[in-house]
Amino acid sequence: MPFLDILRQAILLAKAAYESRMAHNRTDDLPIVASGSSAAVLKSRTAEERRLDSFLQSQTPAVVYLLTAVMYLGRGDFEVKDLRDQYEAMSESFGGREWAARQMMEKLPLPDYLEQGLKKLIQSRFDADRLLGD
Repeated sequence: MPFLDILRQAILLAKAAYESRMAHNRTDDLPIVASGSSAAVLKSRTAEERRLDSFLQSQTPAVVYLLTAVMYLGRGDFEVKDLRDQYEAMSESFGGREWAARQMMEKLPLPDYLEQGLKKLIQSRFDADRLLGD
């Protein structure tokens, strides 16, 4: 499946997850302290959030890293011209697909970030499939 199709599917699932979370008023989850000094958030996930997570976990690590990079692109952390470098850095430094997917799942405005990233990719005519093929 072409990356832009995967990205569009992720956007649809992220929108559904966001709307479900808002409908269930679950934005006030409390942080808890996990083992050691790390903090975690105890969240009861909605069915839509579980579907998004399952979708992300079913993708290859390369696709998840690129989705994460597009999320940060859409958030405005860098420009399209830097996407290749950011993708490569995430591929090398992220602790695996699960960690990258978790980064996305934790962002409440995920659908907005992904949509903005998609717009930037389309406007610049960036060939994400070529990047994944490298």
